[in-house]
Amino acid sequence: MKKVYKIIFSLMVFLTPAQIGVAEASSLDELYRDIIRSDNQGYLPMFVKNRDIPDILVEEEILKRIPAQTPETLKNPDQKPLNLTNTRPDPNALRKARQLKWDNTLKAVAENRVTPLELQEIEYRARQNDAKAVEVMAWMYTKGVGVKTDYVKAFRLYRHAASLQVPRAEENAALVYKAMNEDQRRSLKTN
Repeated sequence: MKKVYKIIFSLMVFLTPAQIGVAEASSLDELYRDIIRSDNQGYLPMFVKNRDIPDILVEEEILKRIPAQTPETLKNPDQKPLNLTNTRPDPNALRKARQLKWDNTLKAVAENRVTPLELQEIEYRARQNDAKAVEVMAWMYTKGVGVKTDYVKAFRLYRHAASLQVPRAEENAALVYKAMNEDQRRSLKTN
């Protein structure tokens, strides 16, 4: 084995990369890749290419999925080439997607299946002073849907909703106030 190493080392020292058929490498990593590539007829195994991508991605399979771009396909209007430019999405599509997300959040609240994602969306909109979100969040704290029941938070949120002109928010705040015990009412006065 030592003989093999001596032969390889002497070849590397005395022969230029062009003479041994290996591309000139600037680092040990590139030298290793060049040796692997020459041993495998130009193919780099997955463990050499990129250690971060999953093993299920194989270069040949990826290339099979991409249609070949030949002059005939470029001339044929029915078969368009791949558009790899980064285009901005349609603003109307983004608006519709946001509205759909909000509608699904409200539906989840109505069906009492609030996840942290829905709760995050409601809290975000409430911080943006969305009147509907503030009212929904107050209702959630009153009923204990998706959050722990907290009449103090519910009362404050209903008061905030009333300042945002939500109909019947003052009445709901009064109902929550009636449901509070003395300690909860005192905590409202101290803050």
